Amino acid sequence: MKLWDKIKGIASSSDDVTTPQAASFPTRSDTIYAPVSGILMRLEEINDEVLSAHLFGEGYGILPLNGILYAPASGRIAATTVTNHSIGMLTDDGEELLMHIGLGTVAMNGKGFTCHVQQGDIVKAGTPLITFDTEAIKAAGYEDVVTIIISNTGENVRVNHVGSSGTLLGGRPLVKVGDALLVIRKPREE
Repeated sequence: MKLWDKIKGIASSSDDVTTPQAASFPTRSDTIYAPVSGILMRLEEINDEVLSAHLFGEGYGILPLNGILYAPASGRIAATTVTNHSIGMLTDDGEELLMHIGLGTVAMNGKGFTCHVQQGDIVKAGTPLITFDTEAIKAAGYEDVVTIIISNTGENVRVNHVGSSGTLLGGRPLVKVGDALLVIRKPREE
């Protein structure tokens, strides 16, 4: 790889698809990290009745500053979509994650989205999963908010929302890829 490619943060694969370099950050098995850099939102602030009512689970929305979605933990890709706008993941610790790019973006039929993994792939935290064009999403008339949700929270599982930042943009926390968002607390087995 040429020095300029490293500086740009991308690598070219043999199938002529540009794949971003992996992000690197320290991880813990009980923590879910920001999969994209941007402005953090509570689920209640998202303009979608199902997401804002926590019907899929606990999590956050992030207004992205760039178009790269990274693995927020280590685990296995559980599901991908034909339209590449969302992805499901099972973490090594057993958490089911749903990551969705945009609101209504399924109608874009995959235009502006490139998935870099397949169902069944084993990934490490920081692996690039999907690249997306935020301008194409907005031009198509959709919101580009990225949601990350833990969907298998049960009665005995507590999810601590720890997403915050010392940097604010418009009064909201600005997070970067790899910042801790959610900590899962399960009861101890005796």
